[in-house]
Amino acid sequence: MNFRFFYIALVLVFSYMLFFSWNQESKQKQELAESSYIEQIKEDQANPPQESSGFVEIENKKLIVKISPLTGRIWEVRLKEYTFLQKEGSLGVRVFGFDDSGFKFYLGSGFSNNEVDFSVSSTQPTSVKLVSKDGLFEKTISLKEDDYELKIVDEYLGDIGDGKMTSYIAMYRTDGKPLDSRGGIFENSSYTGVAFNTPDDPYVNSRLRNVDERVEYVQRGGWLAFIQKYFMAAILTPADREQTLTVIPPKENGGVYVMAVMSSGHDTLSPVEVEHRIFVGPKIRSDLMNRASDLELSIDMGWFWFLAQPLTMLLSLINQFAGNWGVSIILLTLLIKMLLWPLSAKGFSSMAKMRAVGPKLKETQERYKDDRAKLGTEMMALYKKEGINPAGGCFPLLLQMPVFIAFFFCLRESVELRHEPFLFWIQDLSSPDPFYILPVVFAGLMYLTQQLNPQPPGMDPMQAQVMKVMPLMIAAIFVIMPSGLVVYSIANSAISLVQQRAMYKKYGAPTNEG
Repeated sequence: MNFRFFYIALVLVFSYMLFFSWNQESKQKQELAESSYIEQIKEDQANPPQESSGFVEIENKKLIVKISPLTGRIWEVRLKEYTFLQKEGSLGVRVFGFDDSGFKFYLGSGFSNNEVDFSVSSTQPTSVKLVSKDGLFEKTISLKEDDYELKIVDEYLGDIGDGKMTSYIAMYRTDGKPLDSRGGIFENSSYTGVAFNTPDDPYVNSRLRNVDERVEYVQRGGWLAFIQKYFMAAILTPADREQTLTVIPPKENGGVYVMAVMSSGHDTLSPVEVEHRIFVGPKIRSDLMNRASDLELSIDMGWFWFLAQPLTMLLSLINQFAGNWGVSIILLTLLIKMLLWPLSAKGFSSMAKMRAVGPKLKETQERYKDDRAKLGTEMMALYKKEGINPAGGCFPLLLQMPVFIAFFFCLRESVELRHEPFLFWIQDLSSPDPFYILPVVFAGLMYLTQQLNPQPPGMDPMQAQVMKVMPLMIAAIFVIMPSGLVVYSIANSAISLVQQRAMYKKYGAPTNEG
């Protein structure tokens, strides 16, 4: 009995059990986290940070919004259609909100230099009207019937002579991870920070940890936002008045990041009314494009965004017909491979030729193993005689890498994949495979591909051994990757394997080491 294989099998089984146990423990932690803040809802509602007791709640088909009746600040917004956990009865994800760790993310608006105490004037299911105790200020917060936008109307009904008033709307956020995030490696590595557009730049962004200086600019129209993976909160500014957009670092504001829009010059000889639009919802490209210019750039598409953006649109179009995001990923992968086939064919044909002359190459290496200079000369002569470019197999494949990297970011950042099932045990394409079957399948395909690829001449024995365990190393990485990305990798590898075998057959190259 070969104990070496027995030990390897034992290690693999043990590793699988560890990963499976870790996955189950992560799920339990998520469920405990939700149960914990469900139990604290009543307590939190009675003791909001620095506010009066209790909240006023309004909602529509998309959002549940909690508002302080004393200050008019929005302290919590939940997304009804995007639950924290993928199970019946789970609460919706919070974008605005707070927890017992001290994290706060909220929104306020009104007129600067005017501290106002409100009381509730009237309420409707989708709106609330607040009036100041002196009767000079009114605030109306409302929701559309089926949308992710809030509208806030601030009014000043008094008269302060020849003065001018400045209105504002601002988002306030402490440092820390977003509320109700799952905390996986890909969730944490995704962009979390501030973003806005300027008259000179359609998209300016910075991670929270890099916000250390105040930024101000003046423009008409635009937007500014706190963004995170899948979701965002953005102030959408109107084009009919001039505004100053400001980002304030925490060192200037008691540890709180501030993103504010100030509109000055309101004439107070007559009542002043200022309307604000706020978007709180998922980062769906087609939706963001219709709300504000360049708002879709808040979806982090990586280095090759100019390729990732059309791929995202094409994936959504395919899904309209396929009706399953996993199937759509496979179909788009097939389409990409077909479009890139001319490049792939050149690379695979070069590999096939290298494989076909393998015996001659080994004979040459054996004959001149003691004379490296002569060996190099004879190998180049053999390549020239057979019409082979040693780099011909790699270069065409490298040219395809930007497309594959772009598709990677497309899948990683698509909120459409969140909690979306594929087949059988894959019930969430944004989460890792719970049974690690997909990583094992990919490792098998990678192993088969390695058997087809010609070994580079003069490869170091240690390097050759590392290459043999590479499928297991990649499979271990894929254990923590979202299932949608692994489905794409499997489809891409399987199609490439079929294409490569077809080219080998065409050129009469052997398809196994024997």
